[in-house]
Amino acid sequence: MTTTTITPRNQMVRFARKAESLSWVQRELSHLNVRAELALVVATKDLAAEEYDAFAKQLLRARDWLADFDGICHEVLEIRSPDRTTLYVKPNGSNYAHYVGLAV
Repeated sequence: MTTTTITPRNQMVRFARKAESLSWVQRELSHLNVRAELALVVATKDLAAEEYDAFAKQLLRARDWLADFDGICHEVLEIRSPDRTTLYVKPNGSNYAHYVGLAV
């Protein structure tokens, strides 16, 4: 599990709030008219497939590495894993994935 600070880049993302799981995010974003917003990707988190799957199944679970992310305003953490959907997370000062988004 590696977090890397990167040169900030813009990404259009649609977010779900307090989603229980990735399937919940996907279902909400496919059924609701959620407008995309500009997010500033400032860091990436590379997870092994098993770590990603555990994260995606329990997005509301407390995690130290999310509490350590000091994103402000529209800054997001990009969560990546091989052969998995890239997620964009805004913990908003929490230790869980308060907002989870998918790229447009």
